[in-house]
Amino acid sequence: MTPWFPYPATNGARVRSSKLLAGLAAAGHRCHLFAFEPPAGQGPYPDLASVAFTSSWSSRWPGRVKSTLALLARSPRYFRLIYQKSLLEEIRRVAQERRVDAVIAYELAAGDYVSRLDDGRFIKILDGCEPFAFQSPVDTIRSQARIWKFKHFLRQMLNRVDAYVAVSDAELRWIREEVGPQRAWGCTVPNGAELSAPFEGPADRSRVIYTGSLTYRANLETVDYFLAQIWPSILKGQPGARFVNTGQLPDPQTVRRLQAVPGVSLAGLVSDYERFVGSSGVLAVPLLRGGGTRIKVLEAFALGCPVVATSKAVEGLNVCAGSDVLVADTPAAFAAAILSVMTDDRLHRRLVDNARLTAARYSWTSAQQTFVEAVGRCVEQRAFLQPA
Repeated sequence: MTPWFPYPATNGARVRSSKLLAGLAAAGHRCHLFAFEPPAGQGPYPDLASVAFTSSWSSRWPGRVKSTLALLARSPRYFRLIYQKSLLEEIRRVAQERRVDAVIAYELAAGDYVSRLDDGRFIKILDGCEPFAFQSPVDTIRSQARIWKFKHFLRQMLNRVDAYVAVSDAELRWIREEVGPQRAWGCTVPNGAELSAPFEGPADRSRVIYTGSLTYRANLETVDYFLAQIWPSILKGQPGARFVNTGQLPDPQTVRRLQAVPGVSLAGLVSDYERFVGSSGVLAVPLLRGGGTRIKVLEAFALGCPVVATSKAVEGLNVCAGSDVLVADTPAAFAAAILSVMTDDRLHRRLVDNARLTAARYSWTSAQQTFVEAVGRCVEQRAFLQPA
């Protein structure tokens, strides 16, 4: 079950869910998909036995009064505002009609619904448990209250499921130490990337890229921060530099606003993503908040595109700063790092070579195997607990 339809895999969340579904199907599991949104096309979807979706769910927040009142609740405002009881009943009906044994939720929004399903009837698994996405970069009384609410909410959720899957070991440790679920067992299934042949032509060293849908608020915030705080210094050092974003486009007004910045263009969904990334000069990932691990970073490693990132952007990944990625956490340092990759041939080559070695340690094949084993453990454990 996912909040979004995973095909086509146009962002990191869709990539992960589609890859893990493929792993389950290859292992012989019969997979049914329930999405909170309709598919973009007709398919086919060879990894799926059936598809169901709803047209009633919306992630849009209601009016200001209801939104403000939700701040007073014990559960996090986001989950309280998007929850719909009718959707829970629809999910339960589909699960019963398909006669499923296990219900797997991709990400916390779906996990809230799955955890509320009748205990004892289904094996319930939460994948993509990314608590760091709810941390604030600034420690304030409000952020402390927010994280307290989240811990309470996550503890309740995990105590109603059989297993949860974190994307990084760091987040798994945080859940165990800070949340302390009593029922569910947890494991890590990292994100992955598949190595491909490096781009053979000359890279466009003046092209700085960011890969990510700008309909997703965190990506838009990242691009806005980059263009306001970092991009002017890059243009000053390299007047011919260009910044290109690839991913789903935001609303027309936002497109016009962003493309009014000198040297900036929005490419939308490019037809040859691997060639686009592999032939670019540098991937800039100046994230300030978020959870999980960035598939865009692993993909750039695998495709031979140097990466400059903040500490948050490479959190949870086993990387070596200065060797396979440049890490910078201030606008000035970030701009300087990008300029150095543009102009220093030896640095550029070292980053590409070392990053490809790092990417080789992350593979979707390995992640799929680990995930299938985790699901199998839940099935076997439930069978063991059933009376003879």
